[in-house]
Amino acid sequence: MSNIHEDGYRSALLGERRRQVAPTDQATMYARGGIAARVIDLPADLAMSRGVEIEGDEDRVITEELQRLDLVGNMSDALRWSRLDGGAALMLLTDTGTLDDPLPESVGQITEIRVIELPQLSVAPGGYYDDPSEPTYGQPEYYHVRPITAGNSGSTGFFVVHESRLLPVYGDPLPSRLRIGAAVPWSGRSAATAPFRSIERYEKALTLSLEVLKRKQQAVHRMKGLAELIQNGQEHLVRKRVDLVDEVRSLMNGVAVDAEDDYQVYDQNVSGIKDLIAEFQVAVSADSGIPVTALFGRAAAGLNATGENDLEGLYDLCEGIQQTSAQTAINRLIEAITRQSGIDASRQWRIKWPSLWTPTDAQQAETRLNNAQASQAEAAARQIDLDTGTVSGDEVRQHMARDGLYGLEVDDGA
Repeated sequence: MSNIHEDGYRSALLGERRRQVAPTDQATMYARGGIAARVIDLPADLAMSRGVEIEGDEDRVITEELQRLDLVGNMSDALRWSRLDGGAALMLLTDTGTLDDPLPESVGQITEIRVIELPQLSVAPGGYYDDPSEPTYGQPEYYHVRPITAGNSGSTGFFVVHESRLLPVYGDPLPSRLRIGAAVPWSGRSAATAPFRSIERYEKALTLSLEVLKRKQQAVHRMKGLAELIQNGQEHLVRKRVDLVDEVRSLMNGVAVDAEDDYQVYDQNVSGIKDLIAEFQVAVSADSGIPVTALFGRAAAGLNATGENDLEGLYDLCEGIQQTSAQTAINRLIEAITRQSGIDASRQWRIKWPSLWTPTDAQQAETRLNNAQASQAEAAARQIDLDTGTVSGDEVRQHMARDGLYGLEVDDGA
């Protein structure tokens, strides 16, 4: 019996086509853009989209310094890389001392803040606090920072930075036992690992869907002597005949084959592909924590779906990033700002994150209507109490003054 060589059969039907291997490195996937970049960028940018408000900063001294140092832009980038790598840092550049000097109590001026990516950082050998009487004992004091420049590999070239000049930006939580041996103690879990795996599956599903569409009408060419041609090393003749038929086949053309050959086109069923693609999108959404409506631009589905619940979930995610990743670094930055010479800032400041939710005009009008109806009901209840003699007019007035109604003031002597 004649043997058919699989490699010859493959050469005859596939020609010179080769499989392309998709990148698996997270940074490479992010750099390609698309959904992978959106998973990283959307929460980081949205978390910092409204900036921060500083309560107690009546003269806006701290606020203006944060604007000068571009907190929103730098922190957005730091959150971006902390989500990608599991951590990042802000480095303070000052006109007082050098980077390996502790930040002094009085700083001339913070000239700039720079975003440092986690792969650039490592604790300097022996660079730990070694005084057992200090609360910082055993914690890193000096870090090596590798500058990202052309020609600088990951193992060559670094400068030393004191920990007081590095403001950690935390990644997702990670058990302490899994941080043993990490380059920096605040290294966390990357927010990209699970979503990027789902994105690879989603992109593969899209690719396969395109192949299904290409093969929706699958041509089958029964060719006399196919096995013999392949066995005799004449795969190029087979490929040439198949390509010739494919090139001339269209809605307007017929197909001519040898009388002993046969050519048929089978129509494939593509139902269900849309639902499968939607499920792959849901998987990406579940792994990233970002609603499908925000990630893929899909309309909210289901009865009475308005998309508000999706936005609420996205805002909850971003508020968590604000509190767990950004706030500690911003607190330390403001403390450094207040130590600058010539800065007369309040010491009783507090960070407030503005709401990410912006109500529509209709929602604002509905809120005002509900408040007016509640005020009307309260006024009617007070009138009933007054008419029945339960309270006096003066008591009603005092109650209204305590609620701040109509500009009334509480009479302390009453």
